[in-house]
Amino acid sequence: MSVTTEHQTFERIYAEVQQFYARHIQLMDEGRAEEAAMTFTEDASLVSPPKITEPVRGRAKLAAGLRKAADELDAEGIRYRRCHTMMTVEPQPDGRLAVRAYVQVVRTRRGGEAKLHAMCVCEDVLVREDGELKVHRRVVTRDDCL
Repeated sequence: MSVTTEHQTFERIYAEVQQFYARHIQLMDEGRAEEAAMTFTEDASLVSPPKITEPVRGRAKLAAGLRKAADELDAEGIRYRRCHTMMTVEPQPDGRLAVRAYVQVVRTRRGGEAKLHAMCVCEDVLVREDGELKVHRRVVTRDDCL
């Protein structure tokens, strides 16, 4: 049985959210900071302790932070692969989507082994802008920081 949410079935929404995250996370993992920043709303916020304890607000600041992180990782010869799994999607009455997922961050140094760097819970609020999903708010909680 399909649940309909504003002319879309839940299954279609869930598939769209999965596709969004596949693109969004791959942009971040590939160091394409400016493109990744465009997957956030202009007024987005992000908090991710222990590194980011105060919310970063706005697409421009997020883009600068993503660029800095990508450049630092590249200079150190490190690649991250984020595995976004166990995702729940809850459509809200105002059209927003509350998304909660586990994220495994695998860190690989050039010429080295892949190792689990962090296990996190990512809680996002997604909104539609010009027909596209974008992150409006993100809170990432690392399991080792609880």
